[in-house]
Amino acid sequence: MSLLHKPTYTNNYSYQDDAEGLRKLNWSQFMCKCGNCDVGSGKRLMEKLAVTILDEIAQEERIRFDIELGYVCKVSADKNTMISDSPHRAGLGVRIRVLNPMKRMLLIRGLIVRGVTRIGVNKKFVYYDIDDLKKMGVYFN
Repeated sequence: MSLLHKPTYTNNYSYQDDAEGLRKLNWSQFMCKCGNCDVGSGKRLMEKLAVTILDEIAQEERIRFDIELGYVCKVSADKNTMISDSPHRAGLGVRIRVLNPMKRMLLIRGLIVRGVTRIGVNKKFVYYDIDDLKKMGVYFN
């Protein structure tokens, strides 16, 4: 879990709900970051496979991840001019802030081993999605 991630739990959504089915990450790390969506949006609206892939890598490599972008609600996506068929709108895409080159390589290797076929790499982040409707590839920016 990221050191920057500090969710506010409610009576309807507790830490146990947030960690359910995951070993190292929390569902709230993947929630919409707009400020209007509730803490449970990551669990309800993210595709489980996209999250469990990253959770397995975090456990295997003993790495903490700072998820910049997971699920994005319609209001936030429209505000940030995100395209209508973006994997983030459907809970299929994840962008992780990774500044360390070795950590970035471990993450990319873990994604490839698990069959992820759409990966984007930058000096500051690694992006992946599991959207079968998009063309496979590795993209550098």
